[in-house]
Amino acid sequence: MPSSSPADAERAANALASGGHLSGRAIRLALVALAGCGAVYLVWANLGDGRAALGHVSLARLPIYLALSLTVMLLRALRWRLVLRRMGVDLGLVHLGRLWLAGRAAGSLIPSGTFAGEPVRAELLRASGVPLATAAGAVALDRVLELCGNMVAGPASVGAALALGVGSRSAAVAMSALGAFGLGTFVFVYVRATRRQPAIVTLFPMRRLARYRVLERPLALLRRADAALHDLVDAHPRLVPAGIGLSLAIECVQLLELAALFAVFGLAIPLSLLLLSSFGIGVARVVPVSAALGALEATQVGIFTLGGRTLALGLAVGLVLRVAETFWILVGLACLATASRGRTAAIVTGPRTSDRAAASGAT
Repeated sequence: MPSSSPADAERAANALASGGHLSGRAIRLALVALAGCGAVYLVWANLGDGRAALGHVSLARLPIYLALSLTVMLLRALRWRLVLRRMGVDLGLVHLGRLWLAGRAAGSLIPSGTFAGEPVRAELLRASGVPLATAAGAVALDRVLELCGNMVAGPASVGAALALGVGSRSAAVAMSALGAFGLGTFVFVYVRATRRQPAIVTLFPMRRLARYRVLERPLALLRRADAALHDLVDAHPRLVPAGIGLSLAIECVQLLELAALFAVFGLAIPLSLLLLSSFGIGVARVVPVSAALGALEATQVGIFTLGGRTLALGLAVGLVLRVAETFWILVGLACLATASRGRTAAIVTGPRTSDRAAASGAT
């Protein structure tokens, strides 16, 4: 059975890397991913569109794709550094980018829906001189900001694709309404938190749910999360909007990155299918399978088939994405293997507090 719980994922991550050293298990998992990529190549390279995609590689467009990939990496490192600086830790963007790539490789290889990459990132931060509690908190908050961006960008991408002609008009309206509802819910919770009013707990009928003893612990955690949100917003009022803004910017640049990747292989993908393909990549990475083997390709085949395109084109797109995924896994493993060499020492000062938080603390 795949490892999908947080505890299992953390144990698997510790087996993959400890203190920035690459383990034998990581190498074996990488070989599995490479073998899967090779199997995909042997099957799909012999199909019409798949063979054509590999035969029309444009090296002149490759620098554009790499430049967009580095831009996405820079934005991710900026968001992570924004969180770390609010916690009183300063690290360089290049070092943070390497740690993120290492965590991404671990999360991809360990069947945990990418969750296993977070303990690796926290461990690498700790090895860089960051206190473990601060490192874990920074990784968790960075992940939450990423998920907030996903919650807005996902329904928006599907709704835009449907509005461009893929699927029915009613489905487009439904997805657009879902995206607007998610954005409105976030704004509602955030505004109430800034006013020190109950925020998350107002989304649930707490009095009715309190009648059930089995829900006592989840409700207590919910109240604690609400209090923690108040403290976070009070201490760092600009962190959440800035972090989500960076997350949405990452989603936009990733769309351009995906279009550039397809252009490298001579695949002309319309915007509607490009949006759905990007959404499908996110869905496939949630599946607890090593390197999303099979899930990544299956989602693309389903999307392009339902979009009225040929099965061979969907297979070709899946092959292109598999090549890119394997490349970035290998880059991440290289970052993980060399993380202990020339390690950058973090500058730790102390958590930054806003004037409002300082004033409330003084009173």
